[in-house]
Amino acid sequence: MTEHNVRSQERDGNGLLTPLPVQEACVTALSAQLSAALSDPDASDDRWDIIETIAATIPTTPTEAVAVVSILTDPNIGLDAGQTETHLTAARSLEAGLRAMAANADNSIAAMDDEIAGIGVSAATAPPETLIAGAAERAGITIEQARACYETFTAPLAALERSAS
Repeated sequence: MTEHNVRSQERDGNGLLTPLPVQEACVTALSAQLSAALSDPDASDDRWDIIETIAATIPTTPTEAVAVVSILTDPNIGLDAGQTETHLTAARSLEAGLRAMAANADNSIAAMDDEIAGIGVSAATAPPETLIAGAAERAGITIEQARACYETFTAPLAALERSAS
């Protein structure tokens, strides 16, 4: 195992490798390296070093999740080729990443709800950009995502306001 792999993994109490987060740019680069290594019959050792690193990565974005799940589904190295400890590590990483992404999405919506609830209904129908930008920053989402959350939350309020007038 290379030095690169060691930094992205640690062993649990049973001696099994457990995943640690790795930056997305690293996962994207590793995926590209893996594609090249899979097409090179002389790159077997490099291939498995890359596979182990990707498998031990907790994905934080859908792009990273695709890279991790590809370890499980690729016809040449995936579960069809024979289950290994690396596949179990990839499955654990994928689960941890998906749980974190789901929690982050829930927290983002909750942050938007709190932000919007703090203003009056009339202000909610015409949000200032600073409100959306601030909520997006606190929730860790893009301004476009924050705007979509805002519009979803305020649509029923705007409908009530129109029907009341």
